[in-house]
Amino acid sequence: MKRPEVEAAEPWLALAQADSEILGWIVERDDAPAELLGLGCFHGQQAAEKALKAVLAAWDLPAPRSHDLTVLAAAVAPVAAMPEAILAACEALADYGVGPRYPTPGRQIPRAVALRAQLDAQAIVRWCRGAIG
Repeated sequence: MKRPEVEAAEPWLALAQADSEILGWIVERDDAPAELLGLGCFHGQQAAEKALKAVLAAWDLPAPRSHDLTVLAAAVAPVAAMPEAILAACEALADYGVGPRYPTPGRQIPRAVALRAQLDAQAIVRWCRGAIG
């Protein structure tokens, strides 16, 4: 099997890291309203999406035209066996790709949910970096 091309992944990883940092800034705010926490969860999903696409770029695999993290995780499977915990993190973040970007009456994102999203996003980004080498 060929080796991954780290250079192809770097732009994706840089964007993944930026999204992860935005989520971090949001959850660090003690006064963050639910809407902002929801947008933080969106950035967590985006960090995971871009990290998974970094793996695909590194291995020169086509990225599915999807924002669904479970679809992207399946696309990564041929080159890297994904642990159950990382797949579960992808599933947990998958719904944040769209929902928090639009007004939904009654939706409240508690701080604990945003903190969980932060941990999940960080775990996925870390795993993807390892899958690239």
